Amino acid sequence: MIMKKTLIILIFNVLFASVTPILAEGAANPLAEKLRQDLLLPGTSLAEGISEITGVAVSPLLGVSTIGAWKYFHTEEKMRSKLPWYCHPYAWGAGLSLLSLCFLKDFLGAAAPALVKKPLDFLELFEDKLSALVASAAFVPLVALAVSQFQQIQPDQACIGFAGSGLALMPLGDLAQYSMHNPWITIPVGIAAFCVVWLSSHALNVLIALSPFGIVDAGLKLSKLALISIITLSAALNPYLGAAVSLVFILIGALAAGWSFRLTVFGTLMGRDFLLNKRATAEDVRETGVKGFLARRFRGVPVRTFGKLKSSSEGGVSFVYRPWLLLPQRSVPVAEGGMVVCKGLLHPSVSHRETAESAPRSTLILLPRYRRVEESIATRYGCQEVIDSALMRGFKAMRQWLIDILSVGKNVIEGRGN
Repeated sequence: MIMKKTLIILIFNVLFASVTPILAEGAANPLAEKLRQDLLLPGTSLAEGISEITGVAVSPLLGVSTIGAWKYFHTEEKMRSKLPWYCHPYAWGAGLSLLSLCFLKDFLGAAAPALVKKPLDFLELFEDKLSALVASAAFVPLVALAVSQFQQIQPDQACIGFAGSGLALMPLGDLAQYSMHNPWITIPVGIAAFCVVWLSSHALNVLIALSPFGIVDAGLKLSKLALISIITLSAALNPYLGAAVSLVFILIGALAAGWSFRLTVFGTLMGRDFLLNKRATAEDVRETGVKGFLARRFRGVPVRTFGKLKSSSEGGVSFVYRPWLLLPQRSVPVAEGGMVVCKGLLHPSVSHRETAESAPRSTLILLPRYRRVEESIATRYGCQEVIDSALMRGFKAMRQWLIDILSVGKNVIEGRGN
């Protein structure tokens, strides 16, 4: 019994003597410091990686620029040249400058008319897409790779530290745990988590671009800022708390991925036609038909599904689409009778009357490029009539009222002059 106790004490002393040099050099060696932290709190690097990926997904440009600047100023000057690309001043400096312009646009645009501010909102929408593309291709893989490599290196580093004594710090773990530390798994999982969170966040940008009310824009902007603040504060308080909050956001993003994806496609295509001022001709309508989005859930197909109208040889009209834009093509029949084309201020639409006396119910929102060719669309698909939408009728009524008021004022002035 005494020999067993003596052996245990001896092993403990050897372990302590071997670990102490590794932990002591943490102040000079970042890898040793990281090792020390993970020995005290296993999985810290994984938790921090989850929080970083989730926070950047909410706002890619802000997240990448902020993390890059923070790591740059918290790294010794002689080591800064070895930092990743996003930690260099030209990268995070350009990002923060662009964010300043966006903030200035939001601050000054609150008093500007919608016709001036909305094109800038659509430009910011495409900036968010570009930032997400860069982050998903050049930032998320680096974070996921660093996490997986460190989780793999950590046991090896510990074993090397104890090689002289023939002892190991900890077991390798089961195969399932080891596989989760494989970069061929962590990188795809990290990109997938980034994409589902970014889709939900980007949906807020689409709503901002489409909203005609400044107060709604401000509320949605504050919502994004609140999401980033929650992730940042929770991760600062405790890495595991930050990871738990991030996993909740990832789960919500995964559940809303379909809705967010359709809204993203809707905002992208509508904004593209709006910014580039695309125009379709009557010949385009006759040859290729028209494309648009479902205005409501129709025959089991979700709202805002993108597709095109197609005429059949029997005279019917079908809505043809591809789920997620990639899956096999599907089609649903559209009502053969009662179809009308509605003119709009920004885009036309296709509606359907249940009866001759009933008000038309919107079925398909067409792309803005089809403005001024509504007659050709009606002829192409056998629609009964072309009418003005409710918003268009209100706009025309207001314009006519202004014309009448100005005409009366002009007549009064001329009468007094005579």
